Amino acid sequence: MRAMGNHKSVDQLLAQVLQEYRMAQLRSEADKLRSRLRDIGQTDVEALVQRLGQSPYGG
Repeated sequence: MRAMGNHKSVDQLLAQVLQEYRMAQLRSEADKLRSRLRDIGQTDVEALVQRLGQSPYGG
Protein backbone atom coordinates (compact mmCIF):
# COMPACT_ATOMS: atom_id res chain seq x y z
CA MET A 1 0.00 0.00 0.00
CA ARG A 2 3.01 2.33 0.31
CA ALA A 3 3.20 2.59 -3.46
CA MET A 4 -0.11 4.46 -3.42
CA GLY A 5 1.56 7.60 -2.06
CA ASN A 6 -0.90 10.15 -0.66
CA HIS A 7 -4.00 8.42 -1.96
CA LYS A 8 -6.54 7.23 0.57
CA SER A 9 -7.95 4.51 -1.65
CA VAL A 10 -7.25 2.55 -4.78
CA ASP A 11 -10.20 4.36 -6.38
CA GLN A 12 -8.50 7.72 -5.82
CA LEU A 13 -5.26 6.39 -7.25
CA LEU A 14 -7.00 5.04 -10.35
CA ALA A 15 -8.94 8.28 -10.80
CA GLN A 16 -5.71 10.28 -10.74
CA VAL A 17 -3.96 7.90 -13.16
CA LEU A 18 -6.92 8.12 -15.53
CA GLN A 19 -7.00 11.92 -15.28
CA GLU A 20 -3.27 12.17 -16.03
CA TYR A 21 -3.68 9.85 -19.01
CA ARG A 22 -6.55 11.93 -20.40
CA MET A 23 -4.59 15.15 -19.90
CA ALA A 24 -1.64 13.67 -21.79
CA GLN A 25 -3.96 12.76 -24.66
CA LEU A 26 -5.43 16.27 -24.70
CA ARG A 27 -1.95 17.83 -24.73
CA SER A 28 -0.99 15.61 -27.65
CA GLU A 29 -4.10 16.62 -29.61
CA ALA A 30 -3.49 20.30 -28.81
CA ASP A 31 0.08 20.00 -30.12
CA LYS A 32 -1.20 18.43 -33.35
CA LEU A 33 -3.76 21.22 -33.78
CA ARG A 34 -1.12 23.90 -33.16
CA SER A 35 1.07 22.32 -35.80
CA ARG A 36 -1.77 22.20 -38.32
CA LEU A 37 -2.68 25.83 -37.60
CA ARG A 38 0.97 26.82 -38.08
CA ASP A 39 0.93 25.05 -41.47
CA ILE A 40 -2.26 26.86 -42.46
CA GLY A 41 -0.68 30.16 -41.44
CA GLN A 42 2.19 29.52 -43.86
CA THR A 43 -0.10 28.88 -46.82
CA ASP A 44 0.45 31.16 -49.82
CA VAL A 45 -3.08 32.51 -50.15
CA GLU A 46 -2.46 34.27 -53.46
CA ALA A 47 -1.22 31.06 -55.09
CA LEU A 48 -4.18 29.19 -53.67
CA VAL A 49 -6.64 31.73 -55.07
CA GLN A 50 -4.97 31.51 -58.49
CA ARG A 51 -5.20 27.73 -58.46
CA LEU A 52 -8.85 27.87 -57.46
CA GLY A 53 -9.51 30.31 -60.30
CA GLN A 54 -8.05 27.77 -62.74
CA SER A 55 -10.15 24.97 -61.29
CA PRO A 56 -13.09 23.70 -63.36
CA TYR A 57 -15.19 24.34 -60.26
CA GLY A 58 -13.91 27.89 -59.75
CA GLY A 59 -16.00 30.90 -60.51
